[in-house]
Amino acid sequence: MAYAEVKEYLIVDPAPELPVKWLQARDELHLAFVITDPLILLPDYQVELSHLDLMDVGAHATTDLFLVAIVTLPRETTAYPTVNLQGPVLINRANGWAKQLVLAQGTYHTHHPLTLVPSRNSA
Repeated sequence: MAYAEVKEYLIVDPAPELPVKWLQARDELHLAFVITDPLILLPDYQVELSHLDLMDVGAHATTDLFLVAIVTLPRETTAYPTVNLQGPVLINRANGWAKQLVLAQGTYHTHHPLTLVPSRNSA
C-alpha cells in the first residue's frame, strides 16, 4: 500500500447496509481507505494466489482469506468513484495479517468504474 510505514489497520463498518467499509489506520486517525468486496462489482472476479502470498499472510489454506478492493473517490480528474481491481488487499481473517497484491497480468485495472451488480433480493 502507499503508506508502507503504517502497519496496523482496522476494518470499520459504519453502515452495514452500504457496500463499503473503511480500512482505518490504527495510529493515524487521518488515514483511512474506502474499501469494498470486489465480488459485489464483478461476481466472476478471480485472483490466483501463490504459495508466497499464503505465507505472507500466515495462511495454510484459502478458507480464512478474503479480498477487498480500494475505492478511489471522485476528484477533478475523475467524475465518478473507481475501484482498484489490479491491487486488491488479501486479508487473513484468522490472524488479521494482510498484503496488497499486484496483479501484473489479466484484464483488471486500477480505475474500474464503481457500478454495483443488483442483488437478487432487490426488485
